Amino acid sequence: MVERYWEALKGVKDPEIPVLNIVEMGMVLGVEAEGEKVRVRFRPTFSGCPALRLIREEIEKALREAGAKEVEVVEARTPWSTEDMAEEARRKLLGYGVAPPLPLPLVGKDPPCPRCGSQEVVLKNTFGATLCKMLYQCAACGEVFEAFKTV
Repeated sequence: MVERYWEALKGVKDPEIPVLNIVEMGMVLGVEAEGEKVRVRFRPTFSGCPALRLIREEIEKALREAGAKEVEVVEARTPWSTEDMAEEARRKLLGYGVAPPLPLPLVGKDPPCPRCGSQEVVLKNTFGATLCKMLYQCAACGEVFEAFKTV
């Protein structure tokens, strides 16, 4: 029974990166079902994330559509890290044209260009379209791209 709720949560996309869902992002810590009541333990990627309210609403909507009559979304106080992202999420970011986060031991290094793979990139801005991304330009192919910050 809990499996259907996990599947429903895979339909909840990150509004700022719509190719990713909250499960593969590592934002859902657990799902419990008791009768028609479902409880989800959830953690945001950033405490100040402007999409947090929308994500919570989408969680409730998805679970109700999957059959839950009562939904409780509990925000966990455990910090999220890019290490919590599934490999599938990293592949999707790359396909979307966003450099996936580097492993924690490489924090502070520049990511390769997601389009051509070149390591010759220049940081243009520490903030991209959202707080969780940076803006780079590739010296090899000239493309401007965003890179997901490693946290």
